[in-house]
Amino acid sequence: MTRRRAEPDLGGLLAKYERIVALRVLHDRAKRDPSFEEPDPRAEMAALSRAWPGALRELDEMPFDDLRARIERLEDARRDPARIERWMIAQDAFHRHARGALAAKRWLRKRKRVTAEEAAAFRRSASPDARSWADALALVASPPRGRLMDLVHARVAEEIGTSVAEARRLVFGR
Repeated sequence: MTRRRAEPDLGGLLAKYERIVALRVLHDRAKRDPSFEEPDPRAEMAALSRAWPGALRELDEMPFDDLRARIERLEDARRDPARIERWMIAQDAFHRHARGALAAKRWLRKRKRVTAEEAAAFRRSASPDARSWADALALVASPPRGRLMDLVHARVAEEIGTSVAEARRLVFGR
């Protein structure tokens, strides 16, 4: 069973969008100015995807104006919690559950089954995000249709009390 956070990590989401915008600005500058050499973005992109799984999709697909608007709305919500929007709650849940599921998947390696002793060892050693998947290690090992993120979206939907389709829309804006 998932636990709902009292409040989403608005500072984390804000940092994510600020990093995405910074990467996009550098890339766009390099495209416009042949004399500007874009710094190698691979390390920053790897760090971004570790901290916020799915963020590279936003980097690639979200229009720049939408990124800036999200930053403004997150800043507003930090000043006034009454301005927290559902997409903020859904994204925070998505990143938390995705980090945990991916960590659990790495821990599992190629295992398809987990003994009770292994599950106990996982609970003791895993991060809090990963530990939330301790009762679902078999599903993480062999997710339905082979898609781990389907499990993540289902958890987000359960946590925020909506459908999986709506959870996806809230997370990725579609």
